[in-house]
Amino acid sequence: MNDFIDLRVMIVDNNNFIAKTLYSILEAFGVRKLTICDTLEEAEKKYYNIELDVIFIDFMIENPSGLGFLKNIRTSNTEKNPSDIPIILNTGVTDIDTITMARDSGVTEVIGKPFSPDQVHQKLHNALFNKRDFINVDDYIGPNRRRRQFNNPEWDGDNERRHSATNNQNLAQD
Repeated sequence: MNDFIDLRVMIVDNNNFIAKTLYSILEAFGVRKLTICDTLEEAEKKYYNIELDVIFIDFMIENPSGLGFLKNIRTSNTEKNPSDIPIILNTGVTDIDTITMARDSGVTEVIGKPFSPDQVHQKLHNALFNKRDFINVDDYIGPNRRRRQFNNPEWDGDNERRHSATNNQNLAQD
């Protein structure tokens, strides 16, 4: 079974090599409906005129306009696409400030360049099938910026965590 075969994906990147590499990777995963845009103007036109399931966008495309484009997507439901559409930012700049800026702009996932097919698959799968709650408040619109920790047995909420710490101290004293 191919989870990605019916996806409609837009790649926004002015680096032809990166765009075609990502295109080839997604095509290998079975994605058949791929659109490449090399300018934000072209991407914006297509965003408002074709239905999409996922957007891959380069961080540096017409910087800082790329982040403005992301914020526009997050603040508008269009006839074709919802504001909570998964957006995967691909970037060669992976310092904490860039990641924080991307997160605060409402991206769903961030993938560093150079990327491998496994990384693309993981980020795409997370964006589609491990969705975080969508937040819409005054200062932020986008996926919940906190990651869920489903497999961490030590975390059961604030009260239980404090209780466990107290119990662990008591056990250590005995």
